[in-house]
Amino acid sequence: MIIIKIQGGLGNQMFQYAIGAIMGLIKKEPVLLDTTFFNLTKKADFTSRKFELFIFPNDYEIADQMQINHFKKLSYLNKIKKKIKLNYPKKFVEPTLHFYNEVFSLKTPLYLDGFFQSYKYFIGYEDFIKEIFKFPIEKIGIENEKLLEAIKAKNSISLHVRRGDYVSDKKTQEFHGECGVDYYIKAIDLMASKIDNLLLVFFSDDTEWTREQFEKLPHSSIFIDHNKDEDGWKDMFLMSNCKHNVIANSSFSWWGAFLNNNPEKCVFVPEKWVLNEEINEQKKDMIPSSWNRI
Repeated sequence: MIIIKIQGGLGNQMFQYAIGAIMGLIKKEPVLLDTTFFNLTKKADFTSRKFELFIFPNDYEIADQMQINHFKKLSYLNKIKKKIKLNYPKKFVEPTLHFYNEVFSLKTPLYLDGFFQSYKYFIGYEDFIKEIFKFPIEKIGIENEKLLEAIKAKNSISLHVRRGDYVSDKKTQEFHGECGVDYYIKAIDLMASKIDNLLLVFFSDDTEWTREQFEKLPHSSIFIDHNKDEDGWKDMFLMSNCKHNVIANSSFSWWGAFLNNNPEKCVFVPEKWVLNEEINEQKKDMIPSSWNRI
C-alpha cells in the first residue's frame, strides 16, 4: 500500500498524485489519497483549498483514518520491526524541494508527504502522466470550444498572470513574490522575434489589472476571465492547447505548459520561482531543461 498526502491547489495536487501513481505503477501497489488537509477549517499559513483532482477521470481511493494511522502511529509490532530493521510502514517526508531519485527505491508500505515538484520524477513516464491528467474535453462548454478553435488556428501564446493571494496575502507575497510586467513584456518580445502574427491569450485571477497592463500591446490579444472557481481547470486545459507558454511562478501554469503536446513549443519561466534564494535553488529541479528562464 502507498498513501500520498494531497494538499494545496490543483497544480500541487497534480504533482502529488503523479508521484503516487508512478510509485504505484512501479511497485504494483494500490495508491490511496490522504485528503485530510482539506478538512482543515481554520486558515493557518496557507490558502484554503478544495480537492480538485476529481476533474480527471481516475478512480481515486481515499484513505481512512485507520489506514493513515497505520503509518503515523506505529503499532507495537511495527515498532519492533522498525527497531530490528525489518520492513514496516514507513512515512517519507520530503526533506527539501530537490529531486530525490531515492524515492523510487523506498519499500512499501509507504506514506509520502511532500510536494514532489520536479519534472525529473516523470522522466520515462510522460505518456502515463498525460494519460492520468487527460481533460474531459466534452465538459469545457461552448465558449471554451470557440476559444479552443481560435487558439489552435493561430500562433497562440498563453500568458498566466497570477495575482490573487500573491498580492493580497502578506505571507504568501513575501514567500512567492510575483512576476512583474517586465517579465511578460520580455517574454513577448522574445516570442515576437521568432514567431509572426502572435495571438496573446491572457489568463489571470485579476483580469481587470491584466487588461490595463497589456491591452495596448501591438499583438492580437484575448483576456480570459469566465472560467471561475470549479471551472478553473478549463484555463489549464486552454493553456495546454496554446502553441507556446509564458508561465507564472505557479504550479497551475507549469502544468499548462507541461501538458502542451506541441513538439516545438517554447516555454518561458521566471528566473526566480520564489524570493528565498535557498528555496529558489532547490526549485531549479522543477524546470525542464528545454524551458527558458528569464
